[in-house]
Formats: sequence, C-alpha cells, structure tokens
Amino acid sequence: MKTETYTKTDSKIKPLGLSYFAAPARVISILVVLFVLYTAFIEYFDYKHEADNSLAIISEPKINDIYFMDFRVIKEDLRPHEKYRIAKVADITGDIITLVYGSFYYQRKHATLNAISYGQLTFKDYFEGKRYDFPHNKVKNLFESGAIYLANRPVQNKLYGNLVVPREEHYRSNRLTYGKQENIKGEAFFNDSFNEMGLEKAFGFFQQSAELGFVKGQINLAQMYIDGEFVNKDFNKALHWLKQASLQSSKSAIFKYGIICKQVEACNAGDFYQELNESGVNIKVRKLDFELSNAN
Repeated sequence: MKTETYTKTDSKIKPLGLSYFAAPARVISILVVLFVLYTAFIEYFDYKHEADNSLAIISEPKINDIYFMDFRVIKEDLRPHEKYRIAKVADITGDIITLVYGSFYYQRKHATLNAISYGQLTFKDYFEGKRYDFPHNKVKNLFESGAIYLANRPVQNKLYGNLVVPREEHYRSNRLTYGKQENIKGEAFFNDSFNEMGLEKAFGFFQQSAELGFVKGQINLAQMYIDGEFVNKDFNKALHWLKQASLQSSKSAIFKYGIICKQVEACNAGDFYQELNESGVNIKVRKLDFELSNAN
C-alpha cells in the first residue's frame, strides 16, 4: 500500500515532494567539497613550506644539518626494503660538503622520523665512519633530483624535540689550557651576528689561540681563511694551521687538509700524510689513495 506524508498549509493538505529534502543534501555536498579543498590546500601549504625550508637549508648548509634521502634515486641495486636513509652534514670546508650516512635503511618515509623520535641518532655508531665529500652544487643537484627529499636544521642539537647527536660526555678540563679561553672568546664573537666588529674580534682571538697551540683555535682560524670571512681567502695559510692541528692528531683538521690540498697546485697530500705518519699520528681516518713509503 502506498503511503504519503502530508502537511497543513493554508488549510489545505499538500504532499511533501523530493525537493523538500534536496536543499539540505546540496548544502552537505557543498560542505564536503569545501572540506576536501581545504584539506588539499593545507597539505599543499605544508608541502610548499617544507620544500622552501629544505631549499634554504641546502643553499646555505651548516654542520649537523639532517638530510632525508631516497636512495632509490642514487642506487639501482637495492633490496626492496632499502629505500630511505638519513644523512648528516659532518663538515663544511670551503665549497665541499662532507656527509655521513646512517647505518640503516628504512622502507617508509615515516620510519625515518620514528628513528629520530626513538633517539636512534644519539647512538654513537648510528652514522657510518665513512665520509663522502660533495661539491655544494652536487648537493643541490641531489635535492633537485629528489635524492634529498627533505632537509632540516636542528636547534640546539634537537629536531622534532629529540637529540640528533650523541650525548656529550663531560670530563674535567684544565681551564688553564693554553689558547682555550681565547678560542672560546673567538667563537662567542664569531657567532654574535649583532656585533659589527664580531668577525674582526673573532679573528684576533682565534689567531691568539692558534699561536698558543690550541687545536680548535687553529682549525677555526684556518676556516676563516678558507671561507674568506673578515680576511681574504688564503688556502696556503689555512693549510699551515690545519697542519699544526693535524700534528696534534685532530681528525677534523686532517680531513680538511686533504680537501683543501686538492685545490692547491703546490700541495702534495702524500707528503702531508707521510709527515704525519713519521710524527706518530694515527692517520687511519679514511682509505688513502696512495701508499706510504715506509708502509709494510
């Protein structure tokens, strides 16, 4: 039996048609469409923000920057689960960016973020010991190709609220170490972007520290000569101070010396490593492309 619903209007009974329900349905449809568009806009905005932020970091890299990498763009012979990897900027020497890769591959992008959340990057051996030197333009190419799909810069060694560097072990140190206080003052002035005389004062303190034989002061002074900050670029002077630090077994200085040496025609890396070896410095910091004359 067919039944109809009636309403009273002007003392007459009229049946309710389908048009009575059409208006609310159209409103709901419009709201759904607006919600979908809003969600898409938010996702695009977040993506654009991440892309712009990554480009800014890649354009002006700093030590400890974290790169999220899609290794399928770089290598073809990977296993199915070997897709994503984390890399860190270990050193910047002139135009050369030194990266170290994490020891683990991840199957999904969000797993790389979980690695940070779970504190994996604080493990001493999370990053491999092997270092990879790239010209800055090569790093930019890796980003443009999608091999680096995201870059982030830790703040006070933290990213997403978690440490991304090994926890520091604190030792008692001698405050009277020659050159130490001068280097501390130099770093303070160097990092003071509001002080117009900051770089000049930093250079002066680094020079004092270097001349007193403090390794970090020697490396910082060499870095200013490499980058041409306050002083003119002078790779020969940079090599001199890096050598002094290297003779004190500074791995960082040895790495930097090797990078700069390739850019100076008169520099012979073989002679440098030979001198370190004869001075008793352990130079087993990377595979060398030559043999020492007294090697067995």
